[in-house]
Amino acid sequence: MPDPHITVRNENRVTRIILHCPPLNILTAGLQTKLRAEVEAASRRNDVNLLILQSGIPGCFSGGADVAEHLGRDKVQAMLAAAHGLIEALLRCPVPTLCAVNGTCLGGAFELALACDMQLVATEAKLGLPEITLGAYPPAALVLAPQKLPPALAAELITGGVIYPAHQLAQRGAGFSLVVSAALDAEVEAVASRYSGLPRGPLVEATCLLRSGAAERFRAAVGPMEQNYLERLLAIDDAVEGSKAFLEKRKPAWSHKGHDRA
Repeated sequence: MPDPHITVRNENRVTRIILHCPPLNILTAGLQTKLRAEVEAASRRNDVNLLILQSGIPGCFSGGADVAEHLGRDKVQAMLAAAHGLIEALLRCPVPTLCAVNGTCLGGAFELALACDMQLVATEAKLGLPEITLGAYPPAALVLAPQKLPPALAAELITGGVIYPAHQLAQRGAGFSLVVSAALDAEVEAVASRYSGLPRGPLVEATCLLRSGAAERFRAAVGPMEQNYLERLLAIDDAVEGSKAFLEKRKPAWSHKGHDRA
């Protein structure tokens, strides 16, 4: 039975995976597991030259992970496994990947965009990694952001939790392709048309060489961060307080206590 929250279209050698989970396309562990299955299915096809991730909700790509899944070790472990498994699947995809961002793109959604080869972003879109404001941190972004963004910008996004308009991130060196929101769909179609006419064999060879070992490097780097998250972060009171405060719609009462680090 088709999932009502995911639409997959295979046309003219392009696979489009379209999220439609109103109001914010929240990336639950279950949804990310299903997305991974669709990415892997597209990767097995021999009639695909480009994989596109996009949203079917105007003005919103995704609000990120489900904050409720940040509470409780079992939920957190499942959330991290699903998110990082999806990113690995994207990094293993044999053809180029494009993330089309038409609005809000936060936290785990921003990590997903960074995992793609190309980001086509509406100038009005808002992007950021606000996990620190919830008493957490984004493990995948700790790996991907310094690779895809200027290091100082990556550090500010991760440690400051600031959300920026796409045009400001581009001005600071983020390598996004910007387009006004009204023209985003047309630009996505133009990219799709260009890639649909390319020879698949050479395209796959070039893509695999360009990303050579990316999935393995990601797993090697993010694995210890997952363990740190489960063993150290979840033992800090503020990691629980941040998520509870968000869900209860109140200001967090930070204890400011944590582990000593040498």
